[in-house]
Amino acid sequence: MTSEMSEIEVNARAAAEGPAEPTPVVFVIGAGVVGTTLAAKLSRAGIPVAGVHGRQTDLSQTASALSGVLGSSGELPAIMSESEVVIIAVRDSRIPEVAARLVSEKRLRPTQVLLHTSGNRPAAEMLAVARKHVAGVGTLHPLIAVTDAPGTLENLRGAAFGIEGDEPAKKAAVKLVRMMGGRALMLSSENMALYHAGAVVASNYVVALADIARSLLVAAGVPEDQALPALLPLMTSAVNNLTEVGLPSAMTGPVVRGDAVSVERHIEALQQKAPDVVDTYRRLGREVLRIARKRVPGLDDGAVEKMAALFEGSGTRAAAPKKKR
Repeated sequence: MTSEMSEIEVNARAAAEGPAEPTPVVFVIGAGVVGTTLAAKLSRAGIPVAGVHGRQTDLSQTASALSGVLGSSGELPAIMSESEVVIIAVRDSRIPEVAARLVSEKRLRPTQVLLHTSGNRPAAEMLAVARKHVAGVGTLHPLIAVTDAPGTLENLRGAAFGIEGDEPAKKAAVKLVRMMGGRALMLSSENMALYHAGAVVASNYVVALADIARSLLVAAGVPEDQALPALLPLMTSAVNNLTEVGLPSAMTGPVVRGDAVSVERHIEALQQKAPDVVDTYRRLGREVLRIARKRVPGLDDGAVEKMAALFEGSGTRAAAPKKKR
């Protein structure tokens, strides 16, 4: 009965949306990791990708081999101008340059949609030179940490994409995201930098925190080649908890338990062995305490006050001075 209802719902939705529009042909400019990953994902989702183009022949050949899409370099192929959607997947600083090239070489058509993959700046700014030459300009930003490591393509499974731009571009971008099985995040142009800052905190800052945690384990006597491998299951379990129970329930540790003594011992140890980490520990500790109070509304008031003082820097015993040799 459940599967029958599900099928009825799907059919009803399809009827409400009207006849399905044809899948657009896509061309990707940029043979780096972002362009290659997108070309491969689009192609495997059943979206016709006419080609992936790069500045260097060797990169284009590698991108072609990895994505299964025809690669090119040098002069842009004619098939680019025949594609319905063109995605510029190059470094942020080069996006306006590529858009200007497409205009100067008269490669664009009025019926095309032009997308770029930067998450930091809106399409109206990045693709301004091309706006009057196409049907629409927009942003298609994959919200994952794209590297050249194996498995990056699989990271796009179910990933979110930041989408912004004018209506034709947003419509095309949403269609591509849905076909890839992703999640479309609709953004306003004025909030692109804020959105990107959130992405950076969730990605780059996590890597920085991993390095800080690794350095603390090494300072505690753990062999350097064992420190990060020891931490990764812990970090993975924290992400899994976020996936399974969300916020604030994923929060664990001494602050949630109201264990002010452990927090105090942490700060004292850091003051003696890793003083450059103390401010970071305290700043993040204030955020942990904020979340912990949501996680455990009945958290002991005395413990909360003590931990708040510790994180502000006023509740810790001064570190014992080192003896002169």
